[in-house]
Amino acid sequence: MKPFLILFFVFSLSIITPLSASNSKPENSLDDLRKEVIQLFQKKNSDFPDLQDQAVTVDFLINARNELIIVDVKGDSDKGCEYVKQVLNYSKVRYNQVKQLTGYSITIHLVKEKD
Repeated sequence: MKPFLILFFVFSLSIITPLSASNSKPENSLDDLRKEVIQLFQKKNSDFPDLQDQAVTVDFLINARNELIIVDVKGDSDKGCEYVKQVLNYSKVRYNQVKQLTGYSITIHLVKEKD
């Protein structure tokens, strides 16, 4: 009787396991997160300091309340880095992360408005 139960259990697992696996795209991709953070920056970006055009790399985490926690900002100008950190720090995002406190990094291109 035991070998029959073990065989039945193994057979059941072999049928159920492939059904539960899927290769579908996750609900939110990292590209969606990048777009959302850039849109958030553009929406809150009102008085960009008078700086040259530059690229700023932002390293951040997302906490349990879906807020951006800025860890590091790298760029050519300290003033520009501080501005990006001020605008984005503790901003809410809709991104549903799989694992909490995962590190993310994006690049934001700051472009000075032409008169």
